[in-house]
Amino acid sequence: MKTFIESRNGSPTDDRSMNRRTFLSAAAGAGAAWCTLAAGARAEEAAPAGTPVAAFYGGPEADIPRVGLRWAFSAAVFFADRIMIPSPTPRGYTSVAGGEVWGPRLQGRVLPHSGADYFKTTFSTYYLFQAADGALIFIHNRGTFRRFRAPPEPGHPLEPAPTTLGPQSPSWLRFRATPVFTAPTGAHDWMNRTVFVANCERQEHPDRTIFTYYEVL
Repeated sequence: MKTFIESRNGSPTDDRSMNRRTFLSAAAGAGAAWCTLAAGARAEEAAPAGTPVAAFYGGPEADIPRVGLRWAFSAAVFFADRIMIPSPTPRGYTSVAGGEVWGPRLQGRVLPHSGADYFKTTFSTYYLFQAADGALIFIHNRGTFRRFRAPPEPGHPLEPAPTTLGPQSPSWLRFRATPVFTAPTGAHDWMNRTVFVANCERQEHPDRTIFTYYEVL
């Protein structure tokens, strides 16, 4: 499973191919590998034991507060039915077939048939995670996706993709989400008090999306 993020200078960065098995053998190392790619990375003093180091990002002026990101977990969400409603602005429905969750702060699975993805030019998904301890966690993913001619490069603006995409047309999909979780009281209620952002990558064969969730510190 492979995801991409944009580094501090705006260029795309390969964010470590990983699945649940490789995470279990080297979780902390995988998260730290991403964090060290960003300039100005530093340790988060209050990080739980074994949690990857956070990367902090500042603005062009010294008085602009720095914001931190820290990898929390990832999820592979597999889809079943995919229904498109023909219209000038395509609208679709995709049911959730299941999946897995792995990372330093949450492990478990995507509960099969627990929800769906409804999308137009934006998307809104509702479904459930089941943590390794059996707890059920509701997720509402909201986000956007937009195609550009090519991934971002330092000093170059993103150019919209051609209106009609042929087999050889260059295209890069920027796919981001802002999830909100509802977790039960106990080991996972930290999710109720945390702001998250997610990078998303569509994959085929089988049809699925990889969500990489980061805590905003």
